[in-house]
Amino acid sequence: MLLRITIQQARVGMFVHRVDGNWLDSPFWTRSFKLAQPRDLVRLRQSAITSLVIDLSKGVGPLKASSALALGGSRRVAAQRAAPTSRLPTSEERELRRAAAMLHRTTRKLRTLFETVGAGDGLDTAVVHEVVADIETAVRERPRALLTMTRLKSKDEYSYRHSVAVCALVTHFARFLSLDAQTIQNLSIAALLHDIGKITIPSELLGKPGKLTGEEMALMQTHPQASYDLLQDERDLPDLVRDLCLHHHERIDGRGYPSGLAGAAISLPLRILSICDVYDAVTSIRPYKDPWSTKTALARMSRWHGQFDPVLLLRFFQSIGVAEQDLRKAGADLGPRAA
Repeated sequence: MLLRITIQQARVGMFVHRVDGNWLDSPFWTRSFKLAQPRDLVRLRQSAITSLVIDLSKGVGPLKASSALALGGSRRVAAQRAAPTSRLPTSEERELRRAAAMLHRTTRKLRTLFETVGAGDGLDTAVVHEVVADIETAVRERPRALLTMTRLKSKDEYSYRHSVAVCALVTHFARFLSLDAQTIQNLSIAALLHDIGKITIPSELLGKPGKLTGEEMALMQTHPQASYDLLQDERDLPDLVRDLCLHHHERIDGRGYPSGLAGAAISLPLRILSICDVYDAVTSIRPYKDPWSTKTALARMSRWHGQFDPVLLLRFFQSIGVAEQDLRKAGADLGPRAA
């Protein structure tokens, strides 16, 4: 039996079927988990989550006398959060500082990594694995803080922070889909390296605020092939990684680039990377572009018929905590199921 409760009614021994709200507000990696330790309960109550759904068949229920107190406590917490002086609790400040430090460290490593490859010195795969491990840990322990930090991307750091954010989203989504560990690892590496070919594109073009000309667009669209070429001699990289880097701008309807792949020719890992890549791009703060909210991204991406696998697109937004009613509304706008 499923039961929705307030955050103040939560107690050790409960099995959480799902948290209400956005996945990024949750301090936990998975949507379903058991509150086994007091520290888990503390983390949950210090987060932005205000309610959750528990499964009474897999864990304990709320204390009978706690309901009125819990609702009152929830209102008090909400009032405290609304107050300007306590909008960002100390625990969230700590999480943001840790995420910022990790992001700074990762950005520095990625910049050096990309520049080294661009200079013809080869890819340090040990560093790649270090960065992927750092991102996986950060998303597991402080997803909301990490993705908040990656939203603001300066002109000079956009490619690096975008790579970190896409890697985080891909890792989370692949785990949500229960893919095997090796596929998740390869997907995470590909997400980190998918835009490495942009080091061959002039910086003024990468940061151009206005619409690209036809010639500029043609040059921009060479970056997937450039990514593949830069990585083709890296024997420590699986073929899947290079394939994902080469084809991450393909579309289900065959109108993508560089090869015009369509339908079943586009693998599940490639469909996953494509969705996460675009989602991060449209929800990021740029000097010349306002970010879309998650809800806006869902509404607009679901109307781009032929670009994404429609079933997988809804699964992605489900994985980051979008409400069921919004998913149903978006589902009505989607095209037929992809091949």
